[in-house]
Amino acid sequence: MRKFEITEGRKREEQSPRGILSELSWKNLTIRCGAPDCSMRVKVQPAWLTRYRGIQFQQNWYHEVDCLQEALLGRLYELLIPTRVPVSRAHRLPLGLLLVKRGAITPEELREGLRLQKETGTGKLGYWLRQISTLTEDQICGALSQQWACPVFPLERHVAPPIWEQGVPFPLLAAAKAVPAFTTMNGQQWHVAFSDHVDHSLLYAMEEMLDCRTIACVSRESAIKECLEWLRRKSETTGIVFDTVRDPAEMAATICSYAAQLDIRTLKVVRAAGYLWVAFFRNGVRRDLLFRLRTSSGAETTKAVAAPADIRRDGVSKSGEEL
Repeated sequence: MRKFEITEGRKREEQSPRGILSELSWKNLTIRCGAPDCSMRVKVQPAWLTRYRGIQFQQNWYHEVDCLQEALLGRLYELLIPTRVPVSRAHRLPLGLLLVKRGAITPEELREGLRLQKETGTGKLGYWLRQISTLTEDQICGALSQQWACPVFPLERHVAPPIWEQGVPFPLLAAAKAVPAFTTMNGQQWHVAFSDHVDHSLLYAMEEMLDCRTIACVSRESAIKECLEWLRRKSETTGIVFDTVRDPAEMAATICSYAAQLDIRTLKVVRAAGYLWVAFFRNGVRRDLLFRLRTSSGAETTKAVAAPADIRRDGVSKSGEEL
């Protein structure tokens, strides 16, 4: 009888607000290695230790790089599941009809533009319409803004194209044909300008890597091309891109090698614009690593602007400073 009363008393204490608070405090103050087969997993360690050793990855902490590799490999297999080439989104009102409705072109001009596009088999409709009518880039931007439900950002009014040291690696921007148009002082909100299509994989990757909120907008195609060229010249000294490494095990080994070399504290991996974007964090500094992926047809991801040549011919596009 006495034993039963003690047991019931302990249960009531654990279920009380004080008991729950004590349990939560204990979990917040301690940590275990996230690797299931790690010999250190049974050992509870103080949470403050994560600031000086180990790696945070997908809400788990691993006390050394060897423990991280299995979880990283699993994540890479998830991200590398073959996907089809994105199909153009079917809008309620096609761009040509939208331009006619807005009075930018006539029905006859639309039919002629469609004929030229079909006969040549190349070029966007907007290009051909501008060849045979008085259609302007601003009118196209306005129509795309309505079609995509995105605001128009006047990128061409900037004195110089924007760039941020801890922003997005240039190859991702080039592949998505996108430009960071504006960011708040605290970096919590980014406006990203597109002219061809909205690449949602890039927007999601930015939110994950930069811990921010992204807003898609539309800008002139010529302004985005000019900014990308400017950014290409400015980004020639940053980043490393692996063009031929696509085996998950080899990727995981490469990432772990860099993680150990840099003695990082946080690792993030996302898929964006035809790349795997790997980010290493330590003391508020981020280093990036990119792996170029293949499409479902086996073709390489498209380069909007030429990337640096692989001088060493080892599948690594290297630009300047080592990680």
